[in-house]
Amino acid sequence: MDHPMNEAATLENAETKSPSRDFEFIDTAEHLQRWVKESAEHLQAIQETRVCLDTEADSLHHYNEKLCLLQVACGGRFALIDPLAVQDVSALLALLDAHELWFHGADYDLTMLKRTYGWEPRLIRDTQIAARLAGARQFGLAALLQNVLGITICKASQKADWSRRPLPEHMLSYAVDDVRYLLRIADHFLALLREKGRVTWFEQSCRALQQEVALRSAAPREDPWRVQGSGRLHAKGLAILKAMWEWREGIAQERDIPCYRVMSNKQMVAFAEIFEQGGVMQPPAGWRPRWKKEFHDLIATVFRQGQAAWPQRLKREKSRMTEGQRDAVDRLCARRDELAIGMDLEGSLLGSRSDLEQMVVEPEASSPLMPWQEEILRPVLADITTPWVN
Repeated sequence: MDHPMNEAATLENAETKSPSRDFEFIDTAEHLQRWVKESAEHLQAIQETRVCLDTEADSLHHYNEKLCLLQVACGGRFALIDPLAVQDVSALLALLDAHELWFHGADYDLTMLKRTYGWEPRLIRDTQIAARLAGARQFGLAALLQNVLGITICKASQKADWSRRPLPEHMLSYAVDDVRYLLRIADHFLALLREKGRVTWFEQSCRALQQEVALRSAAPREDPWRVQGSGRLHAKGLAILKAMWEWREGIAQERDIPCYRVMSNKQMVAFAEIFEQGGVMQPPAGWRPRWKKEFHDLIATVFRQGQAAWPQRLKREKSRMTEGQRDAVDRLCARRDELAIGMDLEGSLLGSRSDLEQMVVEPEASSPLMPWQEEILRPVLADITTPWVN
């Protein structure tokens, strides 16, 4: 991919001098080292222990998604760091690890940071988790800024291609706003959590998110072509689905576009069902001639392969729950929801249905719940010792 770095550097230098800018765009190692050093001294001088981080990637525009921007806030100092130009950001990560690191909706950010740098932050806090535990039902950043601070931010760049260079001014402004107000949001919801006695819940929930991301396997999923909906297909449909999936991967990689822009998973399953039922498969009208030809070719190839080469339908696992256990889970969920209503919370925050199923089916296994969830649900969970576990 071409990145006009000279043009970007010129733009950065010109824009840094703009009196309306209160952030720095960093695309050299020297600039990053200087900013990190100055920020560390500034944070120490004002005795600030918290910093903020957000990221932007290009998953909606390219075959292989990559980290394209790091937005950082350190005690009123803001920087947008270009990871496409600066490969070594270890000094920045060390600075962040020395402080309490705040995100909003950290799951994807943590995933991309681990994938790109192999980095797992020492201590994170998440304003989205704080808002939900305080009872907020609208917890997107734009909604929180509007509802809490009365600030309206433009989200027009949310789905933009962050790999483009140079980044236009309106995208830079959008990016820095994702960290500009984060500590004000944090302070608002921390105050509510203290009033409600839920700070411990918040800290445990943030730690659980970190652990979940850290444990998430980076290994490719076995048979990734078995997309949602494929479970209802038989060998013939699975054969064409697999062929379409492999063809789509090749086209997307060749054109450097996300797979869904060639054909969605839902479309592929629908085509596979038509094929399985003996219907006529016609490619989408908007496709280029080459794609249409290749589409018909892969159909012919699947026919030539014959049934012996077709993938087999996975055997469905028998339900692990008895009727009594299923009834128990239903009643547990109902009682969980009653408790949640009294706390002005979403029921799932007290424990997901899958967690409750696990506790009913495997009562001797370690609990999937966080300590604060167990404490709240203990009177309800006591019923799990009844004979329905058999």
